[in-house]
Amino acid sequence: MNLTAGGNCPVPTGELTIRVRTSVEADISAYRLGTNGKVSGDSDMIFYGQRACSDGAVRLISDGVNTVYSVNLSKISPAVDKIAFACTCNPGQTVSSLGQIGIQVEQFNSSLVSCNVDMSGRTEAALILGELYRRNHEWKFRFVSQGFNGGLKPLAEHFGVEVDDDQGQTPPVSTPPPKPISLSKISLTKNNPTISLTKRSDYGLIKINLNWNQRTNNNGMFGGIFGSGGGAIDLDLGCFVRLKNGDQHVIQAIGERFGDLDYQPYVKLLADDRTGSSTDGEWMHINGRRWSEIDEILVFAFIYDGVPNWSETDGVVTIHVPNEPPVETRLTEGGRSKGMCGIARLINKDGVICAERINRYFSGHRDLDGAFGWGFRWVAGSK
Repeated sequence: MNLTAGGNCPVPTGELTIRVRTSVEADISAYRLGTNGKVSGDSDMIFYGQRACSDGAVRLISDGVNTVYSVNLSKISPAVDKIAFACTCNPGQTVSSLGQIGIQVEQFNSSLVSCNVDMSGRTEAALILGELYRRNHEWKFRFVSQGFNGGLKPLAEHFGVEVDDDQGQTPPVSTPPPKPISLSKISLTKNNPTISLTKRSDYGLIKINLNWNQRTNNNGMFGGIFGSGGGAIDLDLGCFVRLKNGDQHVIQAIGERFGDLDYQPYVKLLADDRTGSSTDGEWMHINGRRWSEIDEILVFAFIYDGVPNWSETDGVVTIHVPNEPPVETRLTEGGRSKGMCGIARLINKDGVICAERINRYFSGHRDLDGAFGWGFRWVAGSK
């Protein structure tokens, strides 16, 4: 079903996918709202810095030009009256710079509702795109397409979110409760390829997430606007680890080399998602209490199954360090011939975590190894 601005239609109760596609990268945020149109707390805002609400009913699966939210309506609290989805662009830009914008409601890989935003004459810095809302004990979706003056911060405050005024700065380690939500994010790009984090003796539990989109052949509105991909791609996360004592390790699903957090190499791969449809993607944890014993970690991803086409994966790797803004880099520059991407290096420089963007593409493990001089001996393996 195609809706025009202001239109609404019923949606089934259960797990839905909300997909927002833009011509260029944009930030899409979601808000759980009460009958007063406000959040009940900062945990009701779901965005790149807080990818799930407190009960997990609303989750941000992927972002960029193809943002995907998972919403389980059967788990939504009775106190929540609606869930709004909004789009914001970079400071100094207006939404017209985003090109085409569409929002789609899906279930079981099938399009239920498609909405195409009319971009003519848009001068706002944000858009409230649409909302899921309750009516007579049933759920409906309304295509809002309402402009909003101001970026992410004023939009969040409009919905009642308390926002840290110190944007773009590293949040302080100790802040009196309740701690305002931080909208800070660090993106490693060609022009900004490195970041050094605050020096600490104990970095706590460091989490690295790989997320991407399962490609299906939907025939909805987005097929004509943005094109559609082929079948599902199996994208795997892994890393090389070098310790201060000279020991080296490979962490990956192939060969079931999942590692260990409490013992060498102090890195553990948690899951292997064969489809990219998992809510959480793939996670790798690093024991930051043992950071002093780690010399370097080279994070990589490879396409285990499917045609290599990195621009179609919408892949993003996000590094979460406690009390630091999330650090992300995107895997969109590779062509169709090389199945492995060297993503980033975490280097121990006098105890400080230095994150360096790589985003170089290789034919396989051996070529990646040779480019950075690790010296492993490689044989064929399988999962």
